[in-house]
Amino acid sequence: MSTTRSCNGWLLIEERSEAPKFRVLALPGLMGSDVVFSKLMAEPSLAEAAVHIIAGNPPGFKGLPVPHDFDFSIESYAAIVESLAEAENIDLILGHSFAGNVLIEVAGRGRYKRRLMIISPSLEREAETKDLKNLDSMSRKPLIRGLFLWLTYLMMKSAFTSYFDDEELLAAVVADAKKIPRSIARKVLMGYFDHIDKHGNLAERLATTQVPVYYLRGDQDDIKLTDENRARLEAYDRVKVFDIPGARHFAMTDNPAEVAKLIIQMLTL
Repeated sequence: MSTTRSCNGWLLIEERSEAPKFRVLALPGLMGSDVVFSKLMAEPSLAEAAVHIIAGNPPGFKGLPVPHDFDFSIESYAAIVESLAEAENIDLILGHSFAGNVLIEVAGRGRYKRRLMIISPSLEREAETKDLKNLDSMSRKPLIRGLFLWLTYLMMKSAFTSYFDDEELLAAVVADAKKIPRSIARKVLMGYFDHIDKHGNLAERLATTQVPVYYLRGDQDDIKLTDENRARLEAYDRVKVFDIPGARHFAMTDNPAEVAKLIIQMLTL
């Protein structure tokens, strides 16, 4: 049964098992929320393996308030993820897209000592979709950013439609995305691209990870992974790369059974 609670500015949705052995924290991508993990959380294999899933909505997401001094950098999101993981005794952190980039930073910082699962991050600016790169560009132009963001929110459903076959889930994703104030969405977006531009290629950030990292992507994902970056990731001793069959960008929605299988595999290594 799912329950909801707050912790240090986060809104947490949990799927408890009767006698949990493992605790997993699942974090959404840009404009996302806990609902993108609903199909994964319902996977019977996770309950059978006594995996307790916590889907976390960070400050600024799903309409949650943000501390007045928060700077929206990936480094700051990494720090609050690490704090939550420690407070909740998390065995594995799963991050999708934007949150995957946050977890690359967590891996590079070396403070979290357990397991990381990253789904479809963008390792460099060119890996991202044209629409998101355009939104980042327009968000930096004072005279037109308000209008452009207003249009983006107006067209939110069409932007997400190609990723979701389930109309009910699509409606929930769009509704939660629209709870985010446009000013907050803009700051999160710019912090995300600023971090990618700062590093150039985030594959390098995983080179020194001291914890196991599973890097997942849908085999039909529109986020690009070059052959060069794949080879680089596969050369790292602690990083394993997996293609999720029949999955687009939201692999945990398109093929939750496969993602659940890999979660259990990683937890029981």
